[in-house]
Amino acid sequence: MKSNALRLIIPVVLTCMAAAAGLSATYTITAPLIAAQDKAAEEAALKSVLPEADAFEAVDAAMLASAQEAVGDSKVSAIYRALDGNGELIGWGLKVGSRGYGGYVDMVWGLDRDGKVTDLTILTMNETPGLGTRIKTEPGFLEQYRGLPGGFTEKDVKKLDMISGATKSSRAVRNSGIAVSVVYEAVLKAAGEVR
Repeated sequence: MKSNALRLIIPVVLTCMAAAAGLSATYTITAPLIAAQDKAAEEAALKSVLPEADAFEAVDAAMLASAQEAVGDSKVSAIYRALDGNGELIGWGLKVGSRGYGGYVDMVWGLDRDGKVTDLTILTMNETPGLGTRIKTEPGFLEQYRGLPGGFTEKDVKKLDMISGATKSSRAVRNSGIAVSVVYEAVLKAAGEVR
């Protein structure tokens, strides 16, 4: 009886070990490629929201931590100084995410030197196709955030339209906008970034 059990268990264990080794090898090979693709997508998004910028310089970890603390439930993954060809500051690129229906909606927002929203784009999301994904495809939805003036507040953002049937997804964009306004006012200004 023990012999029969071992004959059944040993092949299963060996198969599991082979599968785990294969997955580990695949991850080792693909992880750097995926990271490079993610970095390229982030750089393209930054360039799309701040096309006048020639370079992007990440802020220090302390400022990023301060931004994350200030925004609460949203997440601030990165803040970049947007620089022109002479190295002069022309604005900021912020990678911000807020929880939607299917998880975090990660976005890149561009601000000019005065804090005006130059543009925004959705970097990644797992929202329901045909419903939540309308935040990206619905004409005029993202456009209403473009041009929000420097010093815009939560009250200004809450006046903007939501998408019926995609409330949680729309709220994710709204909450990201609120987070961006908090970072500009409470972090960038406090750190002397705003001149």
